[in-house]
Amino acid sequence: MYQKVILIGRVGQKQLGYTKTQKPVAQYSLATTKSFKDKQTGDWNEHTEWHRLVSFNQCAEHVNNKLEPGDLIQVEGELRTRKWQDQSGTDRYTTEIVVNDFPKKLPRYYNRDGQAAPAQQQAPQRQPSQPMAQAAGQEFMAQGPSFDSFDDMDIPF
Repeated sequence: MYQKVILIGRVGQKQLGYTKTQKPVAQYSLATTKSFKDKQTGDWNEHTEWHRLVSFNQCAEHVNNKLEPGDLIQVEGELRTRKWQDQSGTDRYTTEIVVNDFPKKLPRYYNRDGQAAPAQQQAPQRQPSQPMAQAAGQEFMAQGPSFDSFDDMDIPF
């Protein structure tokens, strides 16, 4: 059996660290947003979901060097849940998406069908205010395990 996750969203916070044997590990967040119409009021609403991503080796260096918060990217990976201990020694679990391939940067503007809009029709997309988005990404990243919880057994290749 095999599982695969494909997400398109905007990069949140990112950080680069190293395993005990000095292999690069990038931990970063990705925000995906869904718009929907409330059937009772007719108002448009948005729901943003934050995803925890991790990449290793050259892919980790690519994430650190080439991606900036707010970049629109597509990632493919697989879900992994792992156990770690917080500062008080309590066992905790985290589910993350292990991205084994380089994230693909997408054009800045997309239409409702997910296709790149022609240059003459490009208009700014609605985005949460940058300070609010950064704060949400920082809070999300702070909740997870540290780089010390990675060992070489976590590296998928």
